[in-house]
Amino acid sequence: MSTTELIEKKTIGEVEHIVHASGLWDGTGPVEFSDDGETWIEAWAPTLELDLSGNPVRVLIAHPEFARVEVYRKEVRIPTKVTIRWAEQYPAASEGWAGKWDRSPMRHLGRTVRMVAFRQTFRDLLGDIRIEEEVDERDLPAGSPTLTPDVPVERDWNAEIAAAETVEQIDQVEADARAARAFTPNAAGTARHRALRARRKAIVESAWALDHTTAPTAEPVQTPAVERPAPRDYLPPHNRADRRAARRKKGRR
Repeated sequence: MSTTELIEKKTIGEVEHIVHASGLWDGTGPVEFSDDGETWIEAWAPTLELDLSGNPVRVLIAHPEFARVEVYRKEVRIPTKVTIRWAEQYPAASEGWAGKWDRSPMRHLGRTVRMVAFRQTFRDLLGDIRIEEEVDERDLPAGSPTLTPDVPVERDWNAEIAAAETVEQIDQVEADARAARAFTPNAAGTARHRALRARRKAIVESAWALDHTTAPTAEPVQTPAVERPAPRDYLPPHNRADRRAARRKKGRR
């Protein structure tokens, strides 16, 4: 008998029917989603990067990181509160289900958190029943290689900021850093963000300076200036007596 035959699978609707028909169910709270574990919303949407015209350029956050819900059971004063993480529930073992989760992250993560809460609250009714969204290595045929999640590579954000040479590169580093929440609300995160802003400003100013640099102009050919005789206005005019004396002297010759 294969391992798959030992796993009882049902839809979320079938599980809810079992729970509601038991007479012990006393309500289910709304499913809430969060990107950081602090801010919770019931209607989640991906975070997009927009261009200057308001058109989406790329997806910054493609799925919620957390989901939570409360389930109430009669004669139990405290509700069952369950919080799950995307990375722990994502069905990486099944390519088909992984594609469904990527296309509809809110739907499948929401179903899964409700199932986990139902199972914890009504263990006597559900046992180890799982829903279709809960896929792991136990669902693989015997002999199939086990998929291991990729270990995230630690990035040196400060080095990447300093190495950026174009506006596109520094903007890409900023987008990746925001997605990885590298700008933490402490001294190190603030200093990193200031360094990025300063680097971007330096890149923009350098590009502007290159665009506005003019080519050196050739010096005009200088032609030799024609010397004009100096004015003689400073010389005193000859008086009449001098002219007469000059004429007499000339006549004696």
